[in-house]
Amino acid sequence: MRIEKERGEEKNVKWLLIVSLIMFFVLEWWYFLDDLFPYTFFDFWFFIYFINVLSVMLAITFATLDKAGFWEREITYQLAIFFFVLSMALFFVSHLQLVLRVTY
Repeated sequence: MRIEKERGEEKNVKWLLIVSLIMFFVLEWWYFLDDLFPYTFFDFWFFIYFINVLSVMLAITFATLDKAGFWEREITYQLAIFFFVLSMALFFVSHLQLVLRVTY
């Protein structure tokens, strides 16, 4: 039973790593598409973007550590999942900016 759970976690971490890498490049392309840096510094959306990129990079780091077997696997797995969920939530919040920009 424990072996099956570990194999399932390995598959989760593998897909988490793949999606996080794709999301990192999408974030870089998406936010710098029009302007060199579209936000004014210390704006609410700037902080959302900054924390989102940071959480994606941390999700990639902890998923890689888990995949490589460094540190303690349970801790790296939980941290990778946490930062992945945080980045997805912030990605959703950043899309609210598009809705607000179109509406107003």
